[in-house]
Amino acid sequence: MASEKKTNEGEAITIDDVAKRSEIVEIDPAEEKKLVRKIDWKLMPVLCFTYALQYYDKAILSQAAVFGLREDLQLADGLRYSWVSLIFYFGYLIGTYPLSFLAQKYPPRIICAIICILWAVVIICTPAAGSYGGLLANRFLLGVTEAGVSPIFMLVVGMWYTHPEQVLRSSFWYSFSGGSLVISPLINYGLGHISGAGLHPWQYMYLIAGAATFLWGIALWWLFPETPWHAPGFDEHERKVLLERIKANNAGSENHNIKVHHVREALSDYQFWSLILLSITTCTGGGVINTFSSIVFNGMGFTNFQSLLLNLPNGGMAFLCILGSGYIGRMVPNSRLYVVAASSFPVILGCALLWKLPDSMRAGRIVGFYLINCFSSGWVQCIGLGTSNVAGHTKKSVYAAGTFVGYSVGNIIGPLVFDAKYAPRYKESFIGIMVCFSVSLVISL
Repeated sequence: MASEKKTNEGEAITIDDVAKRSEIVEIDPAEEKKLVRKIDWKLMPVLCFTYALQYYDKAILSQAAVFGLREDLQLADGLRYSWVSLIFYFGYLIGTYPLSFLAQKYPPRIICAIICILWAVVIICTPAAGSYGGLLANRFLLGVTEAGVSPIFMLVVGMWYTHPEQVLRSSFWYSFSGGSLVISPLINYGLGHISGAGLHPWQYMYLIAGAATFLWGIALWWLFPETPWHAPGFDEHERKVLLERIKANNAGSENHNIKVHHVREALSDYQFWSLILLSITTCTGGGVINTFSSIVFNGMGFTNFQSLLLNLPNGGMAFLCILGSGYIGRMVPNSRLYVVAASSFPVILGCALLWKLPDSMRAGRIVGFYLINCFSSGWVQCIGLGTSNVAGHTKKSVYAAGTFVGYSVGNIIGPLVFDAKYAPRYKESFIGIMVCFSVSLVISL
């Protein structure tokens, strides 16, 4: 067995390098199971908590909207509030590729810590936005700074886990978007009662969230996992097993060199563009949940505080849908596109209930809104499709970023169909979402 060679942190590591550095290692299944559990404990808590904070900070808008933000910044007319929501994703589009490639050029640990601190600063500055234009600029910058998180996480999962393991792990960290939607209404329910110091409740919501994220960004500098080759806490034999798993995965652990021909290959692959289109149609539901949930509940006649609490099942349902989708993808081979198709049916049904049921049937309309959360089951499969079926670090970066370009475009389309002139029922808006998921159903089949 070849001895393990030393490497500097900046050295590129590819599948060819791995093959040269170690001979074939016989992997004992029990030993590998123990090692995977060790990897889980090192990676998953950090990825999950970071993603929960990112989603929390992005989704505060929906809850702040019913606590004075729309009135203070004159967002109640036309598509103003929708533009405040969707401009985040224009920033996300601009930031996705540069931050993804920075994470390839430099250690993901450093990039993730820096962008976490930067988006925390943007959140802390949100209460100072004194106008519609100021809030637009703030949300755009938030989109730019948050854009790198998900693509970086996809790359990190691809570095550490085999293809069959990746689906469930990606589902797990992504499920904490739902977890944050369970926690945030409870926190903001309390903050909604605060007044004084010349600030409104929505401003306290942003200040507290930004401060928490800033502290976590500092902690990430030490907590975020290194690559398998550099990560502490593994002995020599475990590291060789890790590298053998990477060889079996047909993917490099890390490569700081951007290969232009891999970029061209990805951009000329019809599967790449099909995945983007599928991501677009699947993610229109996210714009509804993230931006209009409290407003839709308000329009049903519930108070501001009641609307906050009605968001709790949104988070729980999203959490279960994502984990369930990941489990099916892990246990049933070649099932990902079927899961995407199946997740479209409840979303279409939910939109139909919101469109057709009368105002007197509030319970049915609430259930209809909760059903829209099933979009996350399909979206998490798109995340896995973006990296698990391609080899090469550069190509994975392109696919990962492309998936989240589709995510951004879908989340731009969603709010655009929610014009204030359709309030409070937004019948026409839910018809638009039905059409998008009908297209998603056709593509996935």
